[in-house]
Amino acid sequence: MARIADFFPRLSEARHLLPLLRSHLIAAASRYPLPAGLALELVPIVEDGLFGYEIVPDRNTHTYLTIGCSARGEPLLRRTSYGVGAPKTLQLAAVNGRKFSRSERASRYSSRQRDSHFSDWPAAAESAWAQLLFLFPERPRQPVAVREHAHRCLDESLSIAYSHLARWNPVIQFCGLPNEAQLGFALKGANGEHGELIFQRPDIWMLRWKAPPQAVYESWSVALPDLDAASDTAHGNRAS
Repeated sequence: MARIADFFPRLSEARHLLPLLRSHLIAAASRYPLPAGLALELVPIVEDGLFGYEIVPDRNTHTYLTIGCSARGEPLLRRTSYGVGAPKTLQLAAVNGRKFSRSERASRYSSRQRDSHFSDWPAAAESAWAQLLFLFPERPRQPVAVREHAHRCLDESLSIAYSHLARWNPVIQFCGLPNEAQLGFALKGANGEHGELIFQRPDIWMLRWKAPPQAVYESWSVALPDLDAASDTAHGNRAS
């Protein structure tokens, strides 16, 4: 087994876990309405032996949650609090409108982590929403819609990338950065092979992989129906 500090998911694991985890979060969301107008972003991340989603709210908070799979394959919910020692100190949250990633926050402020392990994914998802409700108790409340379109496109591209690289099944790195797909997800093989999976707007994905003497250069379009936009339109019609 790889050391926890070295844990990164295989491409085959990432393409299965991310949609599975998201489905459990969405299934539990309706039971935990949060303050009206609160938006949450799911950011894929691999950090300190955990692979999953950091749940990033669009409101100020000193505490962030990450839900995912531990290096031992267990469902895990991590609660990370920043600036614990000085809660009243002014803290920098963004620069030029860009929110800091988790690693950037940790480098600037003291942090404290608490991991909770679960026997199954539904229990982990329920706990995540319950903690969000505790962090944001304001009223009025309404169920939070988890926007999925970008994630569904990533799911599809991970599966396509795996179809090209199945013989190597490389590990993939998620750094938890906003819009990371446009920067590229690094891919690494067991014997020095390397590459990246990159998104280019509006819907093009590019795969670059070097495994001397072989190389893989592929690109494809992922144009899935935007169910988020359809849902927004439906809600707007009902409101009118």
